[in-house]
Amino acid sequence: MSTSRVRMAETARPALRISLFYTAYFTMVGVYQPFFPLWLESRGLDATDIAWVMAASIFLRVIVNPGVMLFADWRGERRRYAFRFALASVAVAACFPLAEGFWPVLGLVLLFALAHGPTLPLSDNIALLTARARRLDYGRMRVWGSVAFILASTAGGWALAGRGDEAIVAAMVAGLLLVAAATATLPDARPETPPGARRAMRRTLGRLVRDPGFLLCTGAIAFNMASHAVLMGYGTIHWEKAGYDKDITGPLWAVGVISEVALFALGNRVVNRLGIAGLIALGASAAMLRWAGTALTTDLWLLAPVQMLHGFTFAATHLGGMIYLQRHVPPEISATAQGLYSSIAMGGALGCALLVAGPLYESFGGDAFWFMSALSACSLLLAGVLARRMRRSTSPQG
Repeated sequence: MSTSRVRMAETARPALRISLFYTAYFTMVGVYQPFFPLWLESRGLDATDIAWVMAASIFLRVIVNPGVMLFADWRGERRRYAFRFALASVAVAACFPLAEGFWPVLGLVLLFALAHGPTLPLSDNIALLTARARRLDYGRMRVWGSVAFILASTAGGWALAGRGDEAIVAAMVAGLLLVAAATATLPDARPETPPGARRAMRRTLGRLVRDPGFLLCTGAIAFNMASHAVLMGYGTIHWEKAGYDKDITGPLWAVGVISEVALFALGNRVVNRLGIAGLIALGASAAMLRWAGTALTTDLWLLAPVQMLHGFTFAATHLGGMIYLQRHVPPEISATAQGLYSSIAMGGALGCALLVAGPLYESFGGDAFWFMSALSACSLLLAGVLARRMRRSTSPQG
C-alpha cells in the first residue's frame, strides 16, 4: 500500500456528511431500481428492449467513468465534479416524460447515464479517501444508504401503487435533487501530490492494471455483480406476473437490504474476521443459493427470506472490493482505480449480463435465474484463487 497521504480541508463531522450523501443517493435508487423497468414497459418497450436500454446505459458508463475518474486524479479534486454531474442528472431525468417509444427512451436514458454515472464513483472515492485520512469505518457510513433504500423502496411501493407510471419519474427527480444537495456538502478530500507525482501516475497506473490481485478481485466481483442482471431487469416484472402489485414488490426489494444493513454496520469487524477474499466468497456462495431459490418459487413467504440473502450477495461482495481499493491502491490514483473497478465490476460485466438476461427471461421465465447462479459459481472460483494469492503474499516467505 502506498504511503501517500490525503489532504483534507477542515470539515465538521465528515462521517455524517458522507452518511447523508449515501442516504440521499440510495433513496433515489430505492425508487429507480425496483420501478424504472415498469416505467420503461409503460413507454412501449418489451423485455428485449428493456435489456438493450439498461445495458446500453451501463456500457456508456463503462466508457465514460474511467475517463472522468482519471481526470479527477489529474486535477486532484472530486467534490466539484460530483456536484456538477448530480445537477445535470436532475435536468435530464426531468425530461423523461417527453419520451415515448424505443429510440427516444434510449436517447434520454443514455443522456441520464452520462450525467448520473460518475456521481457515485466520485463520491465513493471521497468516502474512501476520507476514511483513510480520518481512520473512519467505510461500512458504517455506507450502511445509511442501505437503510434509505429499504425505506424508499417500501414507501415507494405503497405510494406508487395505483398511480400512473409518471409518478415513478417524479419520485426519481425528487430523489436526484436530494443527491445534488448532499453532494455539495461532501468533504473536499484530495491526495497530496508531491512534485513529479503526476508524471509518476502513468507508471503507477500501469502497475495497477497488471497487478494479479487487483484483476482477480475485480473479476470475482464482476461475475457476482453480473449475476444480479435478471433480478435488476425483470425481478419486479416477474413478481407482478405472479400476481403481486407494487405494494408487495417494493417491500420485497426492501427486505433484501435488511441483512445488508447488518453487514455494513459491522464494518471493519467483518473485514478483519473474513478478509477481503472471504467476503467475496461469502457473497458468491449466497448468490448461488439466492438465484436457485428465486428460480424455484414465487411464493411470498419463501421469496422474502431468499431476498434477505442480498445482504451477502451484494453487500459482502461490494465491501470486499471497496476495502481492497482502500488498502491496496495508492491515493494518487485512487479515483482512476475506482473508475476502473466500477466500470468492470459494477458496469461492463453487468451490462453484458443484462443483454443476455432479456432473451433468457423471454425464453425461460423464472428459470433464467439458474444461469445467474452459474455466474456466481465462477465468482466463487476466482475468490478462491484470490484468497490463495493473498495468503502467499502475506506469508513469511512472501
